[in-house]
Amino acid sequence: MNGLTGPIPDGWQETTLADVCEIVAGPSGGMIRPVEEGVPIEVVAPKHLLHGRIVDRSTVFVTRDASMRLERYRLAPGDLICVRTGDLDKYALAGREHDGWVAGTACFRLRPAPSVDSLYLLHYLGHPAVRDWIARHASTATVPTLTLGTLRTLPVLVPPSATQAKIGNIMGALDHKIALHREIVQCTEQLRHTLLPLLLRNQ
Repeated sequence: MNGLTGPIPDGWQETTLADVCEIVAGPSGGMIRPVEEGVPIEVVAPKHLLHGRIVDRSTVFVTRDASMRLERYRLAPGDLICVRTGDLDKYALAGREHDGWVAGTACFRLRPAPSVDSLYLLHYLGHPAVRDWIARHASTATVPTLTLGTLRTLPVLVPPSATQAKIGNIMGALDHKIALHREIVQCTEQLRHTLLPLLLRNQ
């Protein structure tokens, strides 16, 4: 039997994202209306997602009532956040340091069921067939947009728990190496930009 990503191995199953995740679309812009003095909240927008990680956030002050209404949009460790309007190729995994942050208006918050490994699901979302499915099912009238109803129907391949953990660990280790190489490249580029003017002055 074939699924979205290819043949489905024995003991694995394909279901929908709605069956394995609680999916919440980000709050309306009016719910995050800033005030001069209020309760600070950390909001994650698409621009804060890079290479499967949350790399930054925006601090916004809102009223106490607004902060309470935003509870259902807050992140917990193991949640995933992905873009619903704009660059749909962006998605990331929330860690302990992101606990209590708020998914932005242009994002979805995914909270996997206990039967699904968060790290496995993160990498599943990066599968070429999954990215193609999302691109084909998104509305592109003005900017690419994915509706909650459509995302709920995304086919998800669910291996046994041990296999999920193994896949997540292997892919996570590769991501860690890639991140280290990116840091090396960035530092080397900064060194190059700094060194050339010094060399020219010393000639």
